[in-house]
Amino acid sequence: MILYAALLFFSVAVLPAPDSLVAPLWADTTADVLLVIFSPSGANPPIEYQTDWGDGYISDWTGQLQTLIDISRYHRYAQQGTYRIRVRCRDSHGRSSAWGRPLEIIVGEPRLKWVFPTAEPIVASPTIDRDGNIIIGDESGIVYSINPEGQLRWFFPTRGPVYASVVAADSLLYVASCDSTLYCLDLNGRQRWSLPLHDETFSAPAIDAHGNIYVPTDTGYLYAISPQGKLRWKFRTGDEIAGSPTVSADGLIFLTADSIYCLDRSGRRRWTFGSPEGDYFYPSAVVDTNGLIYCGNNDGYLYCIGSDGRLRWRAPSTDNCEIRSEVTFAPDGSLYFGSDGDYLHRLPPGGTPQVIYEAIDIVVATPAVSENGTVYCFPDDGTLVAFAANGRLLMKTEVCSGDKELYYTSSPTISADGTVYVGSWDGGLYAFRGDGPPAKTVWPLYRGNAAHTGRITK
Repeated sequence: MILYAALLFFSVAVLPAPDSLVAPLWADTTADVLLVIFSPSGANPPIEYQTDWGDGYISDWTGQLQTLIDISRYHRYAQQGTYRIRVRCRDSHGRSSAWGRPLEIIVGEPRLKWVFPTAEPIVASPTIDRDGNIIIGDESGIVYSINPEGQLRWFFPTRGPVYASVVAADSLLYVASCDSTLYCLDLNGRQRWSLPLHDETFSAPAIDAHGNIYVPTDTGYLYAISPQGKLRWKFRTGDEIAGSPTVSADGLIFLTADSIYCLDRSGRRRWTFGSPEGDYFYPSAVVDTNGLIYCGNNDGYLYCIGSDGRLRWRAPSTDNCEIRSEVTFAPDGSLYFGSDGDYLHRLPPGGTPQVIYEAIDIVVATPAVSENGTVYCFPDDGTLVAFAANGRLLMKTEVCSGDKELYYTSSPTISADGTVYVGSWDGGLYAFRGDGPPAKTVWPLYRGNAAHTGRITK
């Protein structure tokens, strides 16, 4: 009797449908779509899968899998449109599940608009000038101006690598080169002036509301330079300066090294904040309109400091991994940042950091956030990814491969027309179709805006 009941249950048990699918929402007809299928809850191996791609093509069964591991499937769509992907499974007894819950995918124009080749690798973040042209430096020391169609306008050679992002301020461009010189150019690439810094710099300058330029150097000095290229003052920190300075809405200057330093516009120190373990603040400080300062540390915590220099709170990254990217602000008030644990984090208002993406390598580049809340992230695995505000994967595309020699990585920049620009350590500037302009928040991009001024405005 017991045996009969067991056989009866086996004969009528329903095989669960596979509803856990991962694929990008955005696709085009130039590349295969990667679909990752996760085994349904309650399924027992061996099991096999079949995919309905929504365009009339249904794949063959995969063949039986002996373990409940995820499996990848590939498909290239021939025409643009919106499609619904479904998957079903079958066990070794020939029982098939129903088709699972569909996953929508939108196949449109190619995401990649163009690629501009550069002489050497790029690790700087692309800068947008007031006319919409893209300014970028490479490891050979050449600074390029490229129009929105991907055509070269002009180039300017320096005598050392340009790892720092160029800063665009009105009609002028500021270039910090590893030849230990700060260059001031006009928008046509003509040099206005140059100033020897007597030291290499790897970080972008910042510009205050009066046109003064603040340049950090590798030996720990911050130089304040007038709009005419004259040294106003300099300030020495206790260690090398990896991040760029940030200028608050009231003109205070924040600098990161062994501590977070707050200086007034005359170069006098207001206060200093060091982490409890005495670790290093690698990324630039970000200041909101209420005067709160946010910065990650090598101890694996994101710090929030009050305008008085006192700790408000600190939040740990996953596995307490080092934080080297700036934070960026989304329209819903969430903060995004990367870590050396290969994670992209989201910190919701009043919450704790959550992992929204695990890359194959560290996340040093600062994420960029669009007006629609889309987050663009470029980990050191060389793949540009985009996520919707609800966490859905939108795009995943390879930009570069192989190892890079420098710790810095190009942070994505979003232009006013929604184009997303990123530099490749293989050499080249990439332009991708995005979903909208930068978010209207205090700090949606690396260095605060597409011009990389590093200045907060109310």
